[in-house]
Amino acid sequence: MDDDLVKMLTEQAVPCRPWPEQVEGPYFRVVHLERRNIVEDRIGLPLRVGLRLVDAGMEQPLTGAHVELWQADHEGRYSGFRPFRATPGQVVTSESVPRDIVAPAETFLRGSQQTDERGMCAFESIYPGWYSSRTVHIHLSVRLGDWHAVTQLYFPDETTDQVFARTPYAERDPRDTVNDTDSIFIDGGERSARCAAIEPHRRGGLR
Repeated sequence: MDDDLVKMLTEQAVPCRPWPEQVEGPYFRVVHLERRNIVEDRIGLPLRVGLRLVDAGMEQPLTGAHVELWQADHEGRYSGFRPFRATPGQVVTSESVPRDIVAPAETFLRGSQQTDERGMCAFESIYPGWYSSRTVHIHLSVRLGDWHAVTQLYFPDETTDQVFARTPYAERDPRDTVNDTDSIFIDGGERSARCAAIEPHRRGGLR
């Protein structure tokens, strides 16, 4: 991992706290891609997602944990699935979204890694876009032995507004859901946002 990212994760002022268990969602796929850079051909604001996993009880790093991440591109689409637009008032759930994989060769914005001896790993990505009835988020799954946890990571709405004012995000209609109106965020989303080190990548402009 980059030294600056390790330093930021190590010096986090936020105390260790459990991530909330949140739904896996309708767009999970088993793709077995162990890699740090998950961007492929997607365009958007470069983003580094740095994770430091610690046993909340023992305060010891979770070494060798399998971390899997998946997210939407700037248009709100997940690799393998067709775009989906909810009807007014409809909440996107695993039951309400067609789960047919229409493009099995697509793997953008999906990947996994093992945490190192410090319990850390990082992904090179882009700032995710939005889709109907959901605020901006990233999905995360962690496995260690028989233990498995699934959560979602979020962004401050002010940060999202700044990003979405830029190309290519600005070419879309305004999003229809923010953190406070998202049915999943309200169930512990604020905690998962604070536990993760998420920042726009400063090593370049828009891809």
